[in-house]
Amino acid sequence: MDPFSEDPKRLTAFECRRCNACCRQPGFVYLEEGEAERLARFLNQDVYEFTDRFCEIRDRKRLVLKKLPDEACIFLTPEGCAVHPEKPGQCRDFPVKWRTPASLQYCEGLKTLIP
Repeated sequence: MDPFSEDPKRLTAFECRRCNACCRQPGFVYLEEGEAERLARFLNQDVYEFTDRFCEIRDRKRLVLKKLPDEACIFLTPEGCAVHPEKPGQCRDFPVKWRTPASLQYCEGLKTLIP
């Protein structure tokens, strides 16, 4: 059970600990409209170069970030997220607007909010 479902206001105290565990989870980071262009600009790349190098298409229509062989995000470096200032909305919204039951086990910031 999600301990925040009964009291979602507790999540306002969430502070990311930059543990990067969320960047190592299985699944996909779906890009919304305009995000590929924004990320390409941040990396000083043409959007076509960016999508060819860093993205793939899922379900024949959704653009997602590629993953490394160990399931980590392609932008995860030893120093953290290489695109942190312009990270996709799905990443910005975690874990306040969305999370999975497993998030409570790996996210250091969420762990501090669980009594």
